[in-house]
Amino acid sequence: MHDVIIVGAGPAGASAAVRLAGSGAKRVLLLDRATFPRDKTCGSGLSPNAIALAEELGIGPDLRAQAVPIMSVKIVTRAGRSMILSSNAEAVVLLRRDFDNLLVERARSLGVELETGVRVTSLLREGDRVVGVRAADGRVREARVVLCADGAHSIFSTDPRPKRSISTLMGWWEGVPFVPGQIEMVFDRNLTPLYGWLFPESASRVNIGICMEGQEVDGAKARRNVQDVFRGFLRDHYDERLRRAEQVGRWKGHPIVYTTWVGHCTAKGALYLGEAARVTHNATGEGISQAMQSGVFAADAVAELLAGRLTEEQAWRAYVARHRRRFTLSFLAGHAVRAIVDSPVLDGVAAVYNRDAVRRGVVRVLGSALAGARLEDRSPRA
Repeated sequence: MHDVIIVGAGPAGASAAVRLAGSGAKRVLLLDRATFPRDKTCGSGLSPNAIALAEELGIGPDLRAQAVPIMSVKIVTRAGRSMILSSNAEAVVLLRRDFDNLLVERARSLGVELETGVRVTSLLREGDRVVGVRAADGRVREARVVLCADGAHSIFSTDPRPKRSISTLMGWWEGVPFVPGQIEMVFDRNLTPLYGWLFPESASRVNIGICMEGQEVDGAKARRNVQDVFRGFLRDHYDERLRRAEQVGRWKGHPIVYTTWVGHCTAKGALYLGEAARVTHNATGEGISQAMQSGVFAADAVAELLAGRLTEEQAWRAYVARHRRRFTLSFLAGHAVRAIVDSPVLDGVAAVYNRDAVRRGVVRVLGSALAGARLEDRSPRA
């Protein structure tokens, strides 16, 4: 019998595994249906918070050695005006295939048991308590605590609230001209209050994608076809730059689910973490740093329980409270960013952006809201 079973070895689950191993937990089992390293559809941008957590979890040097550093963000408004945001914050792009594998290998190096190619189909229960998991092959694995980190399509989540989601679609190209060390965020009229992007993945390869609302105002599934919207976005913003480029593979999409008030993420014997608890940013779609932080919170709660310092009820209550303290203001700020993007305000700001005081304010307010960390302007003009 294990102390902890973690279902899902993405950033949430693997971060929880690393943190638990670092706290001295000995019988931790990490399960995933894939075999690592594995590809994962994602823009692969890592925010300052993600990098700080990577350092905390012991993969910082390896992350920096493999990643593409990002020095600035080009923001394009609905009216086509541009702003270049340069700040003191560190950000990088690293393929999820490589980033997730760094976390998984770190967990293994600390003694976490890893089983891949395992598709967990249900939670094992005794009465109303979770006591393990059952896999598709019928095999049962038991544990004192189960951490469910199975993503946006979580089959274990008991959250009764209607899902709010973001639809995404992206592709990869070789040979697209871009400014080294710069990502692009394009607030196209057809995507507001969300955006499209270009992220450099290497000296010659980029990913380009869009994110748009997954629901109509009434909560019904969005009627617009995301592929049609993406074609229009590419035509309107990247047609010239893609003419001599070579597409790599096919377009891929993935859903993002989010909330403002984290809740319904505990059960007797189990915690839900990362996107299985809807912990993603509603304005940027970022979920990697949030997942990592959620994994750390889960590991800390379980460590307190295993050490006998807190009862399960106390540990689970603290787990939810830490999420709310850490994320609620950021998620509320995300709604404010959505409102700004969906109005003429951003265009007006861009029109006077080259004034030093305006630029510093934009980086400090808008940049910090998008990055989820306090930023200061580091433009050469400042």
